[in-house]
Amino acid sequence: MNRIISIVPLLFAMVTVAVPAMAQDADHDQQSAFTVSANVSLTSDYRFRGISSSNKDPAVQGGIDVSHESGLFVGTWASSIATYGGSNMELDVYGGYSGSAGAVDYTLTALVYLYPGGSGVNYAEFSGSFTTAAGPATVGVDLAWVPSQDNFGGDNFYIAGKGEVPLGGTKASLFGHFGYENGDAYFNKLDWEAGISYSAGPLTASLSYVDSDYSGINQAGRLATAGLVASVTATF
Repeated sequence: MNRIISIVPLLFAMVTVAVPAMAQDADHDQQSAFTVSANVSLTSDYRFRGISSSNKDPAVQGGIDVSHESGLFVGTWASSIATYGGSNMELDVYGGYSGSAGAVDYTLTALVYLYPGGSGVNYAEFSGSFTTAAGPATVGVDLAWVPSQDNFGGDNFYIAGKGEVPLGGTKASLFGHFGYENGDAYFNKLDWEAGISYSAGPLTASLSYVDSDYSGINQAGRLATAGLVASVTATF
C-alpha cells in the first residue's frame, strides 16, 4: 500500500493519451459515444472539506472531462492555491466509472492530487459518490479514502451527507453538506456548508457559508474558520 503513489504517472499518462484520442474518435465514427466538457471558475476562497487551500484569497480553477456512454471517464482539474510544499498549483488527474443501480446514481473515482514543483506532497485517493431523488430534492453521500502511501503516514477517511433542492420553478437551488474526516490528515474533524446557486445558460453563480470545527494551531486553524464563499463557473 505504501507504493500506491506509483499510480501517479499511470493516471497522468492515461489522461494525457486518452483525452486527445477519445476526442479524436468523437470527431469520427463514434462521435455519439463520447462527451467532452470543460469548465472554468473564479472563487473568492478555495475551500476543500472546510479548509481554505488558497489562504482565504480568490482562486482561478478549471478542468476538462471526457466521458464515454459506457460510463467510463477521465479528466483533469486545476486550481491556484497558496504555497504548499513549494507549489502554487493543485492539479487533479482522475478516472472512473459512473452508473446507476435502481434509483441510486453513483460515481467511483481513482484520483491523484499533484502539486507541480512541490516536494513530498502528491498523493492518491479513492472516492465514491452516491445520489438519489427525494421528491424534488437530490440527496446523497460522498466517501473518500486515502490509503497509507509515501506521502501519507496512515489511512485517511472522509464521509459527507449532501443535498440540493430547487426553489420552485426558478433556476435557483439551495444546497449543503455535512462532512466528517478522520485519519492521518485530520483527527475527528467536522465541516459543513450551506448555500444558494443560480444557473443561467452556461453560467452558475453560488454563495455559501462554510465552516468547520478544526482548531489547529497558527495558520492551519485560521484557514478552517467560518467564511462566505462566492463563485461563478462557466461550463462548455
